[in-house]
Amino acid sequence: MLVRDEIARVFQPALAEAPEAFDEHTLVLYLGAVGLVILASGLVSGFVARGPLSQVLVFVALGVAVGPGGLGVIDLGIESAAVRVLATVSLVLVLFTDAIKINLGQLKANWLLPALALGPGAFLTIGIVAGAAALLFGYGWIVALLVGTILASTDAVLLRDVTRDPRLPLAVRHTLSIEAGTNDVVVLPLTLLLAALAAETGRNAGDWAGFALGLLVLGPLVGVAVGLVAIRAVSWLRRRRLIGRDYESLYSLGVAFVAFSAAQLLDGSGFVAAFAAGLTIAILDLELCECFLEYGETTAEVAMLLTFVFLGSALVNAALDAFGWATLVFALVTLCVARPAAILISLARADASWDARALLAWFGPRGLNSLLLLILAAAEGVPDAAGLFGPISVVVLASVVLHGMSATPLAAWYGRQAARRDLPEETLTDAGQLLHASNGTGDAGRITVAELARRLDAHEPTTILDVRRMAAYAASGRRIPGAIRMEVDEILGRLREIPPGRPIVLYCA
Repeated sequence: MLVRDEIARVFQPALAEAPEAFDEHTLVLYLGAVGLVILASGLVSGFVARGPLSQVLVFVALGVAVGPGGLGVIDLGIESAAVRVLATVSLVLVLFTDAIKINLGQLKANWLLPALALGPGAFLTIGIVAGAAALLFGYGWIVALLVGTILASTDAVLLRDVTRDPRLPLAVRHTLSIEAGTNDVVVLPLTLLLAALAAETGRNAGDWAGFALGLLVLGPLVGVAVGLVAIRAVSWLRRRRLIGRDYESLYSLGVAFVAFSAAQLLDGSGFVAAFAAGLTIAILDLELCECFLEYGETTAEVAMLLTFVFLGSALVNAALDAFGWATLVFALVTLCVARPAAILISLARADASWDARALLAWFGPRGLNSLLLLILAAAEGVPDAAGLFGPISVVVLASVVLHGMSATPLAAWYGRQAARRDLPEETLTDAGQLLHASNGTGDAGRITVAELARRLDAHEPTTILDVRRMAAYAASGRRIPGAIRMEVDEILGRLREIPPGRPIVLYCA
């Protein structure tokens, strides 16, 4: 596809809508909606953290309130140019953020879990969902596989309440984070390929070769090139103290958008380029990576929540129009069969309790990522994209409600289980250890109770860490005076609390 054709396809609908949709009055209303999102995200954050609701559900409700059925301020559909632009911005930020959050050191040591999530886990999920879509709705296999791919993407925003809950062991939270951050590597290219096949644009062999070149070669190369240039430029400025830390956050956002635009103008995949640029920064420039996470992740989240507001009314209306026994069964299969089957099979040999496996199998929320991929498919010309929006909306809304409302209660339930009995995942410090993928450190030296008592009586400097599992700690009233209570999976994150230069004694059950 020529560059000018791509530019025309993206921007002409927006220009056509501009006189009517973006007059001064509408612009004021939309800016008010943006402000409402930012205000509401702060006002409800404490309530959401303590209650069973998720932030996404709150913003979907806001979208319904300002939509045609409420105040009538915003009335946008999935094929609207405004939604397409906002979805593009959100997806670029999501992909860039997911890539920049990847910890290459952890990934190198714990490669097996991501490999299972990207391989058997992702493809098994796609296959089950596609089979259900073909059987229940009569879709052709290309469209059915497209629906399965779109709904195989897990939503990091909906997972946030789970991955930040300290009642869950670190290994479980890391597993979900790794999956959410890496499955776009498989899901995005497949979505673009299947959307191109479903669009039936009459491409010849040369067109398909160009498509593959742009997706698999040009996109990654442009992203890496932009990332490298950006790192060299900011490193030069840092050495001369010509850039402030606050502006490095904005700088990172610019890297994401420049990588996207450059790849698109060169007939590559801008989304793949954004991911590649983020991954380049994650590998080569940790300081810029940390600086982006301080600001960029929040910006990405606001953009995603704003998309939910703009699409809230259309999402609910599409779900209501499509609701029936077929979509109900489809949603149940997607959320309660495909995801659990994929994860339980992938983690068949995991060193984890059934409680932890149940949590991992359940929490695979489908949310904004799926909607963004559907909008991307619609932009590629997939026929009857609005028809696909109905079943996908039912799944997304069901996931927002079920996963959002179950996060806090299930974390509390797991905490009670851990307080009653020892669970093997409590002593694991990373996700890879669930599959025995991390190298062991060998047995630590031991000290007798009498020797420890002598050291304490002699006032010899000694740091004692009480690392008993939750059940053992709760059942016993015995405490060593001066000991620091720290569970095993918390140690790496709390190293600063341990006084340096002193012998350390770990006290376990």
